[in-house]
Formats: sequence, structure tokens, C-alpha cells
Amino acid sequence: MKYLFEDILENKIKIDPVSEELFNKIKENWDHVSKPINGFGTFESIYAKIGAIQGQKTPSLEKIRLIECCGDHGIVEEGVSQADQSVTRICAETIGKGLTTSGVMAKAQNIDVVAVDVGINYDGQIPGTVYKRVKNGTNNFLKESAMTVMEFTQAVQVGMDLIKESKDMGYDLILMGEMGIGNTTSASVMAGYLLELNAETVTGRGAGLTDEGLSKKRAVVSMALSMYRDLSPLEVCVHFGGLELAAMTGLVLGGALYHIPVVLDGMLSMISALVADRLLEGAADYLIPSHKSKEIVTEKLAKKLRVSPVLDAEMALGEGTGAVMMVSLLRAIEVAYTKALKFGDSGVEQYENYGNNQ
Repeated sequence: MKYLFEDILENKIKIDPVSEELFNKIKENWDHVSKPINGFGTFESIYAKIGAIQGQKTPSLEKIRLIECCGDHGIVEEGVSQADQSVTRICAETIGKGLTTSGVMAKAQNIDVVAVDVGINYDGQIPGTVYKRVKNGTNNFLKESAMTVMEFTQAVQVGMDLIKESKDMGYDLILMGEMGIGNTTSASVMAGYLLELNAETVTGRGAGLTDEGLSKKRAVVSMALSMYRDLSPLEVCVHFGGLELAAMTGLVLGGALYHIPVVLDGMLSMISALVADRLLEGAADYLIPSHKSKEIVTEKLAKKLRVSPVLDAEMALGEGTGAVMMVSLLRAIEVAYTKALKFGDSGVEQYENYGNNQ
């Protein structure tokens, strides 16, 4: 069976650039809203980008889906997390029931939530999850490669297919989320290789570690970063990645291919997105930022992805929580764009855009 993702690996697919004409048109429309020019700052550009990706002058935020990719990591046997792999299964089932922090917040905003089992280490199907499992968790990357090229390909294709499915179901916006005990360790190693940084610069406390636990985690990341030189993005993912991270890479690729804006969450979504952008040039142009997480490498990842997170509250939740919070802000901006008085209607003459308010 031939996967569409294999065509990307073989450089057979190019993506369309985001419409600059539509972006500029929406930005121009913002100037007619009765307020200071560029008064909403970054939000005006983000809103314009959503419309440009969707291909419409008035962006739509009506039908939104949070896709949470779940998978286990063999590296947890090195003691890099305070929890064991059983927690991934428990949390995935809870996500499926809509009872997690991101789940209840999403429900309050009429956002649909789907938990996708891409690689949980469990025999059998987990209630409430979409079963797309490639294998029962990755291998311990200090002992062998986390996965094979074909396993990575299959996991990425899961994400791409989920975006195609979402497009066909009429979703306007996709939010990225994940669950996987040990995944910040994998992501830290990936960041180290892709950004050419050392373990201290890329390794944070994840879901919460003592000073001793953090030292152990950094030692593991440091060992991993000394194992190879000059790895390609594909090789980095195969040696050290996660199945749920691969699926999120597929979400980003799918967003670019099918023209659906994809909202980032924290570090884990960002490292997955960076891989996508390295594999398919311009894929990051279809991303929408949310927050800058507490993980120390997030700022560097955001810069590489050409996005500017608008929330900075030292969050460390994962599961798409920051992306869900971003929706509430976007919908507030939508109301201002569509319902606020325009210059002239408000009795105030049209402000001039002198180009220095951007």
C-alpha cells in the first residue's frame, strides 16, 4: 500500500502558498472597524491568516475539532517521568469521555474532541478512543530506534487522514493535542538535534519532576544527543520520536495540503510542526499559534516556526489546553470584526493607516 506521506518524503508534493491577497483584504477590512489602526495587534494578523487559509474574506470559527493523539514511549523505563505508561491509557480513556481539563473547556465552547490511539502500550482497544494504533508504544531509544521508517510513515499518515476526514466533515479549524507519558523526553531530544542545542537548553520538567528527576532526564537526553551526528529530520523522528508526535506531524501536513488552519498547543505540537515544516517546505505557514508553554525550548521552536504565541502564563498542561483557550480569544476577535461599528457608522471619520502601526 502506497501512503500519501511517502510522496512527501520523495518530494513529489508541493503546497500552495497562503493567499496573500485574501490576507491583505482582511487586514484592510480591520482598518475600517472603528478602533485605532491595528488596535488588536497580532490578533488582527492571526484572524486574517485564518481567513486566508480557509479561502474566505470572513473567517469561520463555527465548527472546531480538537484532535488529541495518544501514544507511549519506551524511554520511560529510564525513569524520566513521575508516572508510568499505564497513565497514558487511563488519560486517553478520560479524554474520550470529555472529562479532562481541555475536554470540559472544549465542551463549554462547543468544540468537538476526539482521542486517537496511535501507539498506546496496551493489549486491546481503549473505550472512547479512535483505534489507529501502529504499535504498542515506541522502543527505548537508548537501546534501539524508537520505531521503523514504516511505523513513522503510518503514524504520520494517521494524522493526515484525520485532517482529510475533518475537512470532509465540514470542520473550519483544527486544534492539536496529545497525551503520552515520557513524550517531553523524546521531544527534547528531537529539539536538540533539529535546533543543534544541548540537553540543558532543551530539557524541562515536563509534567513535573524533582530536581533529581530533572537531572536524570537531562542525562538521558544528553546521552541520546551524543549517539549520532548529522541526522535528517526523518532519522531524528525514527530514532527518538513518538507515534503520537508523528501523528501530530501528520496533522500539520494535512492542514497545509487540505487548507485547514491548525492551532498549535505547546512544545510537543511545536516540535511535531517543525518536523512537518522541514519535510514539506511552507507547512508552518498554515499554523495558528496559541501559547508559549513552560518548557524552556518553546520560544526557540516558535521562532523557527515563524509564529508568535499570544498567551504566556507558564502553562504546562498539554492535551490541547492552550489551543482551546486560544479559541475563546479568537471568537472574541471574530465578534469585533463582524459586529463592531465601522468608521462613518460610528460618527468618527476613517482613520488613516500610515503603515507604522503594524
